Amino acid sequence: MPVAYSRRRLAAMLVKGDVKCLHCGYISGQWVGPSGAPLTFSGFTSERHAPPADPAAPIRCARCDGPVLLDDAGLVISSHRLRRIRRLREQIAALEARRNRAA
Repeated sequence: MPVAYSRRRLAAMLVKGDVKCLHCGYISGQWVGPSGAPLTFSGFTSERHAPPADPAAPIRCARCDGPVLLDDAGLVISSHRLRRIRRLREQIAALEARRNRAA
């Protein structure tokens, strides 16, 4: 697999998880963004945190201002992508049915 292709696939993959403090263990909110990207406010949602003026600013703990990590990270699957996969599967099944009738 070419390097450019693998980078493009990684950039398109979104992850979602809890933003957890390394010092006190407090969960400040949730973050959604590209896999491997730094934890910034651009993909952050929280009830307690007010967004800063700079969305590229790194996230810190809401309780102790300590460093954070992404905990319980999982892939985000969009409904658009799922519908597209479903349509493609239906098209493949229709093509196979036509081939079976022609044979």
